[in-house]
Amino acid sequence: MNTARRALLAAPQGPVLMPNSQTERAYLSPEEPASLVMTDFRTGPMITTSTGTSIELALQQMKLSGARFAFVVDEHLTLVGSLTSYDIQGEKPMRYMQSVGYSHTTGAWRDVVVENIMEPLAEWQVLDHAAVGRLTISDVAALMTETDRRYLVVVERCKGDEHAWRVRGLFSGARIQMLLGTAPPSVAPAKTFAEIERQIA
Repeated sequence: MNTARRALLAAPQGPVLMPNSQTERAYLSPEEPASLVMTDFRTGPMITTSTGTSIELALQQMKLSGARFAFVVDEHLTLVGSLTSYDIQGEKPMRYMQSVGYSHTTGAWRDVVVENIMEPLAEWQVLDHAAVGRLTISDVAALMTETDRRYLVVVERCKGDEHAWRVRGLFSGARIQMLLGTAPPSVAPAKTFAEIERQIA
């Protein structure tokens, strides 16, 4: 390590305490720019899974990556949908199995693949990145409440093709809650974000 940089480090002098109140923690304000809580895929990783992957493996992939949201691609690596850990661990797999006549003797949860329960691209509701700069964290939380979504995909127009869009970023309800300090990071977010709206109204 560089000697000058190394000199910046020192052993703690006296006890080191944890913050003892929420006000001491570096939480964001609801009225700060929405861009502060957006995962920007120009600088951060994008988690993907394929349509034919079993939901059991997809869930393992999410846990290993620390993500709860994955973009779904087909065999040509074309974006076709999205999947969340809530989809996998919720009622969707069971509803799919019932819809195709599976029973506890003819099929198992692990037999369901990503394509069976993903949200298709055609059903997405996306946010234009051009609008993000005009929004606050409170605005995004309200949008997620109104659309009953845990995640909101942000897209931008492709250069040279005004009819094509590219995924730019992602808003996560759990991340917003964590950064606002409205819920412990380990607690799953509510089905909607009405609770956040009450706190920031």
